[in-house]
Amino acid sequence: MIQEIQLSADLSKLRQQLWRAYAALAHSLRRLQRSEPMVQGSFYLLRRKCGKPNCHCASGQLHASYVLTRSEGGKDRLYTVPKDQRAQVRQWAAEYRRYQRGRAVLVKRHLHLLSLVDRMAEQRLLTWPLNKEVLHA
Repeated sequence: MIQEIQLSADLSKLRQQLWRAYAALAHSLRRLQRSEPMVQGSFYLLRRKCGKPNCHCASGQLHASYVLTRSEGGKDRLYTVPKDQRAQVRQWAAEYRRYQRGRAVLVKRHLHLLSLVDRMAEQRLLTWPLNKEVLHA
């Protein structure tokens, strides 16, 4: 009887945690339902030398260009972004980063939800039969 009361209290706490985790999971799903376009990759200002010995970059004034980089087929690709498209590509890349972060949170919350469900199942699980004798038919 005391064990049943303890089991009931533990299950009640787990149910409360489960519903909180479920609400957090639903919040994560809503955040992933955005409709803004996105582009895979990282947008940044790249500074580098061109390799010509008489160029100003050889003395430290590097050439600057905005680029979008991403992995394609296991190789890193670098795309120069034209000046008139920089603001838009920056927004698209930022949206992709938001998506990646949101997806990672969703996975973490989903795993937490599953662990709570498994803990509830463990609490409810009975050992049967109580005696270790095996009956043969």
